[in-house]
Amino acid sequence: MVRMLHDSRSCFFMLISSFVAVLCLSLSSESVWAGEFHNFMGITLVDIPAGTFQMGSCKVTADIHKENKKRAFLGQPLRATSCPESSVKINDNETPQHTVQVSAFQMGKTLVTLGQFKRYATASGATRGSSGWNLINDDFRKYNAFGDDAPVVQVSWQEAREFIEWLNKNKPANDHGTYRLPSEAEWEYACRAGGSHTYCGSNDVDEVAWYDGNNNGHQQPVALKAPNAWGLYDMSGNVWQWVEDVYHDSYRGAPTDGSAWVEGITYGDNDAHQPHHNGAQVVRVSNRSSKSELNAEEKRELQEQQAYDAEMRALKGSSWRRDTTTARVLRGGSWKFTSEFSRATDRLGASPGNWYYGNGFRVVRVPSR
Repeated sequence: MVRMLHDSRSCFFMLISSFVAVLCLSLSSESVWAGEFHNFMGITLVDIPAGTFQMGSCKVTADIHKENKKRAFLGQPLRATSCPESSVKINDNETPQHTVQVSAFQMGKTLVTLGQFKRYATASGATRGSSGWNLINDDFRKYNAFGDDAPVVQVSWQEAREFIEWLNKNKPANDHGTYRLPSEAEWEYACRAGGSHTYCGSNDVDEVAWYDGNNNGHQQPVALKAPNAWGLYDMSGNVWQWVEDVYHDSYRGAPTDGSAWVEGITYGDNDAHQPHHNGAQVVRVSNRSSKSELNAEEKRELQEQQAYDAEMRALKGSSWRRDTTTARVLRGGSWKFTSEFSRATDRLGASPGNWYYGNGFRVVRVPSR
């Protein structure tokens, strides 16, 4: 009798354990599903939790070196530096490293794809660019000829904003979120996903990024490389990603609350920083005093981008706009650039009207509270 009771009790506990295990698996699956939002345009957005992180890179900048030379000459104490040695090239515009507090938001699991952009163009009639010229022209088709699952390219910051404005105006009544471009701080926070890898999700660039060492000559379909810890694909490499912020040559004075840094300098037509002349790489290149200081790779990139911009001017004729508005930030690197540009902290600036064949974007959604 006792044995029968023991066997019955064992069976009971086994059934309960099995039920709990199934329930846990169910809850686990639901929690993964609940962490994503699928919108009416087929864009999947991933929940990004609130948190704090160290933005940028720790580097002994050229300014610090210069100041310490002066201090050494005068016999003064040198300015303290505690930055670790790095095996990768760190640019001054990634400094100073600073603490940023970021609120929760949702970010596109992938870059906006050509298929999604085509649905938008068809539904909105947006076949003309922000400056009035034909958007879906032969050149656009040439550089977007790699399938609907590839990220859309040749989209300016202005046109990315127009896409997002259309999303907000045409979303269904049950979509209570607000769409926008990510701030630069949100982008880097999401890229890092709670880690400190060199690239977005790994120290091995080939795991997570398409760059000039593995690109097959063009952008690749999204989500073929490994995602980062928060399930975001192609944060490093594939195509450059527009963010909301105005470009500044350092983080001195940057917001620490995760918001976009939108104050900046407006460049005149005769300014050396004039963004549309040198394409996506212009702001970093213009920080050098002369072309003779560029290395061979930078010279090649600059020449290619200048030739491309010349083609665009010829293509658009008189509709080419003398864009004197403030440069905006691009993050993530691309298939055409070296792996160093795919680092989590690397950044460029370009004219908001820049229509480069390596530029794309992803969207952010802020749910209503």
